[in-house]
Amino acid sequence: MKKHLLMIGLIGSMTFAVTGQAADAKKPLALWQCQDFLGVQETYRPVVVSYAEALNNKGKPEEAVVDVEGISTRTPMLVKQCNENPKQMLRDALAGLKK
Repeated sequence: MKKHLLMIGLIGSMTFAVTGQAADAKKPLALWQCQDFLGVQETYRPVVVSYAEALNNKGKPEEAVVDVEGISTRTPMLVKQCNENPKQMLRDALAGLKK
């Protein structure tokens, strides 16, 4: 439980830092393409993945709990998928990983 609360706090505090590192900081995360994700520093990519997974299609947080262990395994897979198709929407790439 403490991990989940810590992660939610981390996501909230790092959101502004992550968007500052993105290729286009004014673009909402719900509209990011894979190339925007690849423009983020490697150390911030897991934070982007966790925040993007918590958003629904309307850009609102969907769940209060984030799968911390899943993020560490999905981030490298997402980087590989985004390198193969940089024009794909980030949320679509994440949805493809869940299947």
